[in-house]
Amino acid sequence: MEPNEQVLAYLNQNLHKKIADGNPAPIGKWLDGTLVKAEAGKLTAEFVVRPDQLNHAGVIHGGVISAMLDEMMGMTLITAKIDHLYVTINLYIDFLYGAKANEKITVTTEIHRVGKKIANVEAKLHNAEGKLLAKGVSNLAATSIPFSF
Repeated sequence: MEPNEQVLAYLNQNLHKKIADGNPAPIGKWLDGTLVKAEAGKLTAEFVVRPDQLNHAGVIHGGVISAMLDEMMGMTLITAKIDHLYVTINLYIDFLYGAKANEKITVTTEIHRVGKKIANVEAKLHNAEGKLLAKGVSNLAATSIPFSF
């Protein structure tokens, strides 16, 4: 995987800022994460669980976890040199533990493969104590939409 140095420079200039700043995806704004680390093929972001993200049991909703992991895996892909945008074609998540409102949680991602048509990316979600709350993997397919930055 060849790194996208221009994207990495931008991300590293914007560490500890809201991911939504400069992100065209509205879901990124709603998730309200903060980028804390950016490397070629790897990202780390922090989120604070909000009351509007909880399920009926008072813990973070699985759909919110899915959105966090999916958004971060897609974002990680642009740290690699790609010619076209990629979209999720499958998303597999293991939900292991919950998190309550106001808890800080961290998503880490890693690209395992970037091909001409398919990419494979993994994400993990931990709480502040380092406990693994969820883990996921996704395959993403290249679209015909050119990627430029």
